[in-house]
Amino acid sequence: MTPEERAAEGIESLPRSLGEAIEVMEASELVADALGEHVFEYFIRNKRREWADYKAYVTPFEVERYLGTL
Repeated sequence: MTPEERAAEGIESLPRSLGEAIEVMEASELVADALGEHVFEYFIRNKRREWADYKAYVTPFEVERYLGTL
């Protein structure tokens, strides 16, 4: 389906990053109810930590491409 066709049907795009996915999940009463409050909070906390670690990681591509410009 084209983006226009999806919009007409009310079909949203998937999150583009783990950060966006965490935000969507935090707003989901369905997931919170299914997991239970304790597991839900634990999961969100761990995924936030995982996202922070990922954002701090410098890839070999970035080193090769940008280190020379510093």
